[in-house]
Amino acid sequence: MHFPSRYATLALVAAGFVLGSTSTASAAETAASELVIIPEADTVEGDLYAVASRILIEGVVDGDLIAFAAEEVVITGEVSGSVTAVAPTVVVRGVVEGSVRATANHVEVSGSVEGDLVGAAVTVELMPESSVEGDVLIWAYRLTAAGSIGADMEGSQRVLELEGSVEGDVDVSVGRLVVTGPLEVGGDLGYRSERGAEGLEQADVGGVVARKTPLPPNIRVRALGILTRFLVVLGLTSAALLVGWGWPDRTALAGDRARSRPWRSWGSGALVILSPVIVAAVAALIAAITPASAFVPLLAIFAPVIVALSGMVLVLLLVAGVPSVLAIGHALRGDRGMFGAIVFGSVVAGVVWLLPYVGWLVPLVVLPLGLGAWVLAFRDDEPGQTEPVGDQSEAATT
Repeated sequence: MHFPSRYATLALVAAGFVLGSTSTASAAETAASELVIIPEADTVEGDLYAVASRILIEGVVDGDLIAFAAEEVVITGEVSGSVTAVAPTVVVRGVVEGSVRATANHVEVSGSVEGDLVGAAVTVELMPESSVEGDVLIWAYRLTAAGSIGADMEGSQRVLELEGSVEGDVDVSVGRLVVTGPLEVGGDLGYRSERGAEGLEQADVGGVVARKTPLPPNIRVRALGILTRFLVVLGLTSAALLVGWGWPDRTALAGDRARSRPWRSWGSGALVILSPVIVAAVAALIAAITPASAFVPLLAIFAPVIVALSGMVLVLLLVAGVPSVLAIGHALRGDRGMFGAIVFGSVVAGVVWLLPYVGWLVPLVVLPLGLGAWVLAFRDDEPGQTEPVGDQSEAATT
């Protein structure tokens, strides 16, 4: 079973309901407020698209529910179709006749889900009274499953606490598996982990219990990774030579700045690279100190800015390493000229990048250093003049 592409519904922020009665029309009027609630006596005919701080379904939705909430989505009533929910907390205490797909910090199910349960969350709880008739596919840090599952259970969790019943197979990747109470598994109980399961004596398994050790790195995957890095170095070297050919004075100046002002260059470049993260942190801080009703407007303001900054940074990173490899090439003995220095510097950086344990330092140093050197080069009014560096400085003194 694969992770469903239907998580594209995360982008749905539709407002406005197609409702057919007076009582449900009042619910439609709350779509733009902090609370969208379908009271216990009301019925929504057709699909419901809800965006609010809190979404409470106490009545009936005769169709699908697509919900985006700043705080929580709580279903205590009935949904005749499927549920797609994105919120910090998603709770199902009622009945969902279709499937439930949720992205949240915490997902809790104590009601009935007649289809599949698919979730990506930090913590997921399937209470003892819960019932899922389809498959359960969960990616989470901690999953507590104590209810009834009518088909297979799959996914990946750091900690899995399991009891209750699973009619089909259990096939999970876990850091730790604990059987916390009586457990019935109709098929096989398979888990991939570095440590053995705890409490298996409480499990009644119809098939076999199979513990699989984590897969070692595949040699073909390693070879593919090396080939990919080689092609990246080759492509970036070609781009660097093209930039040097088309913009020789500015490229030489940026290379000199990388040599003469390395710490300032690295700091400036790191600031540019981290600009999307900084803006996102500012947005999160503002969202934390403002009312929950302002979450959606803030998201509409900051999301395009963060996306634009991220795209700009990705584009700049394509040529960010040019001054760095140029500085490395000039630091080597011999007079190779700008193009020779770019080639030799790229080779040195590429070889170090392929080394285990230390290869991660190359992008961490080369990209911010080069990007910052470009920034400093553009601050100079006369790109044709470069500061004397290294041996040139000594020659000028002599």
